[in-house]
Amino acid sequence: MRIISGKAGGRRLACPRTDKIRPTADRVREALFSMLGDLRGAVVVDGFAGTGALGLEALSRGAKRCYFFDRCGQAVDTIRENIRRVGVAEESVVGRYSFVDGLGKVIEGTPDLWFLDPPYGSGLAEEALRAMAVADVVTVGALVVWESDKDEEIPVIAGFELVEQRQYGRTRLVFFRRQDVEPE
Repeated sequence: MRIISGKAGGRRLACPRTDKIRPTADRVREALFSMLGDLRGAVVVDGFAGTGALGLEALSRGAKRCYFFDRCGQAVDTIRENIRRVGVAEESVVGRYSFVDGLGKVIEGTPDLWFLDPPYGSGLAEEALRAMAVADVVTVGALVVWESDKDEEIPVIAGFELVEQRQYGRTRLVFFRRQDVEPE
């Protein structure tokens, strides 16, 4: 596994041998970042970060800050090692939290781009989106990218518009845009 492009392009990333961490395949990351385009100055959240590959790719491509969090200690150690390898400690904030807890503890400001890559079939993406729908740090216009198995049901959550989805083998990328919601 490696950083695909940007200032750290080609650098190898650590990936522990465990079934608890499933990194996004290089070809899926390459397609994703091709779709995202210019990330210069963006603030990014890599929730369920695993190895941190998504957030690190964003930093390599010009994002100004990335918040990484994962509740697995081995994942957090791997993220810290990969931050060291890529040389982006100043732009990185790492926390050992569940996604929902990390919303209130780690993030300052209002990120532009959110990556959700929870274990497939866990239901954690829907839980994350529900928490994001009421979190002050998730503002109108923010883009959320959820990586899932192609057969997972896409949650419908008030405040998030399904923008696009793409499939790569069994992997599906689902793009949501945070919308303004009228009070009920």
